Amino acid sequence: MTDPAAVAADLGLTPREYAAICDGLGRAPNRVEVGIFAGMWSEHSSYKSTGRLLATLPRDGEGLLAGPGSHAGCVDVGEGWAVAFKVESHNHPSAVEPYQGAATGVGGILRDVVAQGARPCAVMDSLCFGEPGEGRTDFLVDGVVGGIAGYGNSYGVPNVGGRTVFDRRYAGNPLVNALAAGLVRHDGLRTAAARGTGNAVLYAGARTGRDGILGAAFASEELEAEHTARRSHVQVGDPFAGKKLMEAMLSFGPDDGLVACQDMGAVGITCAMCEMAAAGGVGLEIDLDLVPLREPGMDASDILLSESQERFLLVVEAEREESALDHFRRHGVHAAVVGRVSDTGRVRVRHGGEVVADVPAALVADGAPPAGWKAADVLPAAAPYPPFSPPSDLGAVLRTLLADPDIADAGWITGRYDATVGNRTVRGPGEAEAAVLKLPGSRRGFALVIENRGDACAVDPYLGTLACLGAARRDLACAGADLVAITDGINHGSPGDPVEFRRLTEVVRALGDGLRRLGIPVTGGNVSLYNESPLGAIPPTPMIGALGIVDDVTAVPGWRITDGESILLFGEVRDVPAHSRYGHIVTGSLEGHPPAVDLEAEDRLARFLLGAVGRIRGAKATGTGGPAVALAKLCLHSGVGARVSLPAAGRPDWVLFGEYPAQVWATAPPDEAAAIAAGAAAAGIPCRVAGTAGGGRLVVEGWLDEPLEALAAAFSGGRP
Repeated sequence: MTDPAAVAADLGLTPREYAAICDGLGRAPNRVEVGIFAGMWSEHSSYKSTGRLLATLPRDGEGLLAGPGSHAGCVDVGEGWAVAFKVESHNHPSAVEPYQGAATGVGGILRDVVAQGARPCAVMDSLCFGEPGEGRTDFLVDGVVGGIAGYGNSYGVPNVGGRTVFDRRYAGNPLVNALAAGLVRHDGLRTAAARGTGNAVLYAGARTGRDGILGAAFASEELEAEHTARRSHVQVGDPFAGKKLMEAMLSFGPDDGLVACQDMGAVGITCAMCEMAAAGGVGLEIDLDLVPLREPGMDASDILLSESQERFLLVVEAEREESALDHFRRHGVHAAVVGRVSDTGRVRVRHGGEVVADVPAALVADGAPPAGWKAADVLPAAAPYPPFSPPSDLGAVLRTLLADPDIADAGWITGRYDATVGNRTVRGPGEAEAAVLKLPGSRRGFALVIENRGDACAVDPYLGTLACLGAARRDLACAGADLVAITDGINHGSPGDPVEFRRLTEVVRALGDGLRRLGIPVTGGNVSLYNESPLGAIPPTPMIGALGIVDDVTAVPGWRITDGESILLFGEVRDVPAHSRYGHIVTGSLEGHPPAVDLEAEDRLARFLLGAVGRIRGAKATGTGGPAVALAKLCLHSGVGARVSLPAAGRPDWVLFGEYPAQVWATAPPDEAAAIAAGAAAAGIPCRVAGTAGGGRLVVEGWLDEPLEALAAAFSGGRP
């Protein structure tokens, strides 16, 4: 018989963890049990490196109905409706098999929303790749975008926006994070806590195969130089089966005998049965001979650790199990009773008539020993940009920035997604700073945005994370939405590296400090570590998915300028040579000192913008590329030029292309502009009436004079 300690080491368990398993069981585990612990105690499933850090984040807030530990965070948005939303990563699978890696990432996060009882109504994505044209980047981009489109379009959920970043530091380890949101009535929320001795444990969904076995453990490893051989760890999705399963799940509730449910995602049926039992303080008796299988000859470990997609585990009242089976079969979904709830607190698994695993549910679900990583005392200080003179042709700089893949028109990506299916999308990709969706039968709605600033976090993880939070607050306000909660996706390198672990702690510290300043909770999310390849660690990259409430979706500002309108600039006009895309393009350096972040200023600006909805017609936050790029985008999306003036003091290149927080362009009727500016000043917000919309050129007096045709050619030419 194989030594279980050797099997444990081969599956990634440390000697300390193996000793904890033996102590918890009071004996050595068998081979099947070792696999259960290897999957459940992997970084991806146990949060053993980050659990203590994440526990410091604020988790309470007005209107929060479900927070961390739930299928998906859930927030009251009014009129008896709630939005369930969450972000999830599928980085390593997408590096190996980009189409299926991205597709199953979308499918998995949709099932989390469905498990909460919500009908999915939106998907967003945040993607990071290496430089276009280098290595496997183009292959990965095409596969990932295809996978997102293929699953979401077929499933029937709109993709309403996102962000794609190109940076050579992601070349060996792309990031694929997906956010999903769904609508649910307050009384429709569901739980994963199993209860009721004798109740049936029901399997619903696709048959189990060998795809994705120990995928969670794979996601907790560094990528190897030749990682395409790891395709066996990648799941295979079926959006049409996922759609049928969603309809079956949402039409089966407590009135039909439903007690609890959980998606069979990472670590498959093992995770679902152990977490459901632990959450309810009960035990489960499971018979693997009753699990619907897709392949012959699967042993107990194959079945337990498979991450085949489109599957749920449910607890159903014993007297309702036959009607439950009929329900799922009527929907064309495989279903079987595979076990019973017990009062033992243990998960006991049989296969071939024998007990192959007998483990305490709480030990498996919550017993992983916290990792004891050491953080570096200090982080390397960011280097300033080397001195350089202002370029003589600022128009050429603007065209270069507009053509940059991080800034250029993303229609070649978003055009592959259906953004309007479901008839809830009010503002989709390229129409506003955030996606806006409406509630059923109401003018009320909600907005979503997903931000990431890995470039800034690589320079200073604390300030970069605050800047990301500030951008989310600002973007939502530009779309008429008041920020109420976030979900986070934290993507980092190996926590075993003291510098990387210090970066991780700084990101979480910034999240906590920033959320407390804004008075906003985190509802849950995802952590993805070991994002390293032979090329090195990725930049620390927190993805912040933010949810805001919209009082009236018919009045939200968009990316539009109307001929003759006044153009206002909110925020300070600066010329600080801080970290920016412009600085990188001119100097080649990825560093540069980050700008200071004032979240109180961001909050004041957001509140003022929300109070001016209806008077302000268009709004565009400055971001990557600075004020000139933001104004150019506003003009290009509207097909209307602009003439503005800015203070002549300081260096014009940094005024135009520097990236500073709490800065927004807005448009308003000429007879309203002066009053809006005066009101902003009274609220402590710098604001100036900068100029007027009209014509076919973008003019910044004394500095820029560019025809929109030239800017449009640059903006549309950034496709990799």
